[in-house]
Amino acid sequence: MMLYQQLIIPILFILFGSACLAQGGQSKPEEKEGSITGVLLDENNETVPFATVAVLKVADSSVVKGTTTDIDGNFEIKAPKTGKFILKITSIGYKPVYTETFSISNPSFYKDFGKINMQTETTMLNEVMVKTTRPQIQVENGIMVMRVEGTAIAAGNTAYDMLSRSPGVTLDQSGNFLINGRSGISVMIDGRQTYLSGDQLKAFLESMPAENIKEIEVVHTPSAKYDAEGTGGVLNIVLKENAQKGMNGSVYAGFEYGKQKFYNAGLNLNYKKGKWNSFLNADFAKRGMYRDQHATRSFPGNENISFYEQNGTQEIVNLVPSVQIGTDYSINKKHSVGFSADLTYRETASDWNTFSELGNPSEEVINIDAKNHYDEEFRNGRFNLHYNGDLDTLGTSLSANLDYVRLQTNTDSRFANDYHYLLENSQVNELLTNDKLSSFDIFSAKVDFRLPFSTTSSLETGLKASKVISDSDLKFYHLEDETFQFDEDISNRFRYTENIYAAYASYDNKINDTWNVKLGLRIEETTGEAKLYNMDGDYKRDYLNFFPNVMVQQKVSENYMLDYSFTRRITRPNYQTLNPAIFYLDPYSYILGNPDLEPQITNSLKLSQTIAKKYHLSLGYDFAKNYMAENPTTDPETGETVYTTENLKSFRSYTASVIAPIEFASFWYANNTFVVNQQNYDLMFEGRQQQNKNLFYMLQSNHQLSLPWDLSLELNGTFRGPLAIGVYTVDSQWWLDAGLKKSFMNERLNVSLKATDIFKTRDMHVEGEYGSNSLTIDQYFFNRALSLNIRYSFSKGSKIKRKSSPEDLEELNRAGG
Repeated sequence: MMLYQQLIIPILFILFGSACLAQGGQSKPEEKEGSITGVLLDENNETVPFATVAVLKVADSSVVKGTTTDIDGNFEIKAPKTGKFILKITSIGYKPVYTETFSISNPSFYKDFGKINMQTETTMLNEVMVKTTRPQIQVENGIMVMRVEGTAIAAGNTAYDMLSRSPGVTLDQSGNFLINGRSGISVMIDGRQTYLSGDQLKAFLESMPAENIKEIEVVHTPSAKYDAEGTGGVLNIVLKENAQKGMNGSVYAGFEYGKQKFYNAGLNLNYKKGKWNSFLNADFAKRGMYRDQHATRSFPGNENISFYEQNGTQEIVNLVPSVQIGTDYSINKKHSVGFSADLTYRETASDWNTFSELGNPSEEVINIDAKNHYDEEFRNGRFNLHYNGDLDTLGTSLSANLDYVRLQTNTDSRFANDYHYLLENSQVNELLTNDKLSSFDIFSAKVDFRLPFSTTSSLETGLKASKVISDSDLKFYHLEDETFQFDEDISNRFRYTENIYAAYASYDNKINDTWNVKLGLRIEETTGEAKLYNMDGDYKRDYLNFFPNVMVQQKVSENYMLDYSFTRRITRPNYQTLNPAIFYLDPYSYILGNPDLEPQITNSLKLSQTIAKKYHLSLGYDFAKNYMAENPTTDPETGETVYTTENLKSFRSYTASVIAPIEFASFWYANNTFVVNQQNYDLMFEGRQQQNKNLFYMLQSNHQLSLPWDLSLELNGTFRGPLAIGVYTVDSQWWLDAGLKKSFMNERLNVSLKATDIFKTRDMHVEGEYGSNSLTIDQYFFNRALSLNIRYSFSKGSKIKRKSSPEDLEELNRAGG
């Protein structure tokens, strides 16, 4: 704590000193520079956001300055030096607009173009009007952005589905996200951490309808403003914003037919009046999962058990109601406060039935018929208070966020096992039950301050403090003499408290038209204490980490740019992984927590090239120390396999990625992402060093076609090569999804038909070698399905902007199983 206090004092001086500088800057009106302003509108008098506005010299049409319009269609450009100029305005799907010539003769020049109208660009195909398409994937300021809103594939899908379809993103054998083959991913929603990981993160994201998502950001090299958590990168879900005054919203419903039958229905409602801007989202869904699995384990040289073979099926059904509410209040044009709450409830029923055969043919062979069932209730409440303020007209800003998150899971499980000993021709029955109650209370507060020194340089600083209290109570019972007896040996009570204190500073400076430099440093101190109620020993940890961040941008020419970056980040163990409790899978398989886990530190270097403003090539190198990965071990006497997360020796990764958009025609746009990654894992088993090396590659191709009669077609194809994850190697996969959308009533009513895993090829084959033992797993999650979705939108009023709450939390990412 002393170290933290010593660090906070200079940061506070920076904050207060910067505020004084900002106030001082307001008293110098002579520094005000000339500007050019205006607002873009379409044929329906609706604003055109994110259009490109360029100032051109009349003499040679060279670009002098430029900007993009905000969400309200407004733009403001610093006036160039003297001369004659015109504005060129472009936006995908609209015809270019050129303004009249204007002359600038003094530094205080000001011109407001007022309302500028743009016309939709169309092409004729067989005498039927077809609108142009706009790209689904773009790179903005080093962040890869995938558009979700309005796509046919999004209809009826979930946030989990859309994240797994993001460029460069794939899943490991447990359903966790990887970016370019790298694990340790931090998931955020509107800049806020989800505070979940593992199965809980998946269940939460599956409860979030994709219809509420605007876009997904894939951040490979986060700045110092982001939490240092997440060595593999950041996935940020950007939700739709309220964009109209008065009342507006939509209702939707969908049905999915596959191995299981699912449905969802919901409502989005926004209301803006005066200084208040509020929203309500409600959704109810039946979702789930079905899988077939075949697994084998081989134990050469083991006299007791030399083989294990298992066939199983699992069916999970989730009933998920969720509600999100929020409101913003504009104190004035520069200051606003807001509140939001996200309430999710999930009721789950799972059946996992397996038939196993194991033993040694020369000694004994055992058949096991196991039926596992659990019922679970999951409650997630997330609450946020936020403030956003513009302190002057030069860009000085201050924001603050307070968050509280409460997670609670109640699980009742039943394990019925029938053992048949073939050589003895005998049978033994076993019945176990357990009750598990787990909870997480997470508190977080942060403040961010931005001070521009000029139009080309600025400083960002901030502070954050968080506290997490994790409590897990697991009670096991076994049936003995027709009475359930409490099993103290495998029951467990675990409580973990963690505090993280952080401070950061980030300096951004555009040196000239060629070079731009961004330097950042984030400091995080972590203290943690674990209490084991029925085991000897408590655990304490206290460590301070520095996370430098360097980003350099070089503009070689108008059509060629280079970006150089270095980042250092951390992945802490999730709270459940630290718990040394037994998670029962089957009679010969279980998961065991590891309270001795150390955090993983990763250093990353990256070189990115942008060619012709649309092609992107990146080269990267990552080195991870204390890499965390699952490590299976087998008891040679009993044949039981224990899966424990451990710190491996190290991990190295060499990555190359290419983003290549192709416009075949005005109505046909394709975006292609190709990734190659050399993965090197250094492992240690039974005192011997072992390596797992693999060349991973992946191609994603997304095609969007605007067809006649207001039809739009989307095709998403993915091919993924072999993937190494710790001791495991996952074989290659490929799959194809398609979506067709038809619009009615001037696009107020949209009907979507979607097919996933059309050729039923998304099966998974996993192999692993640990010491002298090996395992294989083949499974298919029955991803092939056909779904129909309908959405009706209603609105009344003119467009406005609702400020978002940019708070950045990370602790919940590790609060899962």
